[in-house]
Amino acid sequence: MSDTSARDRAAFFLLGAAVGAAAALLLAPASGARTRRRLVHKGEEVADYLIDTGKELVEKCEHLYERSGELAEDATHELSGKYRALHEHSKQLLEETETIIRRVRKAAKR
Repeated sequence: MSDTSARDRAAFFLLGAAVGAAAALLLAPASGARTRRRLVHKGEEVADYLIDTGKELVEKCEHLYERSGELAEDATHELSGKYRALHEHSKQLLEETETIIRRVRKAAKR
């Protein structure tokens, strides 16, 4: 069984449970006004939950965005330092090579 069909079945089960719960509230022996108040209250709870969860998601996204910027900046700084070190080392090797070549040319002229 694939994950998608399992998720679909779970979603249909939860949807059916919600519809059943709503039907039970509407058909319960409570008065219509009381049932409506209960439905409104549950709706408000669900709305509050969704808003709170959305705010948490936004906060987590902001944190991840900031952290990714910090990581990119750190990597850039580290690579820049390594590039500078490589550049300096390359210059040093070039100077040493030029010195060796000059010495070899002098020795060859003798």
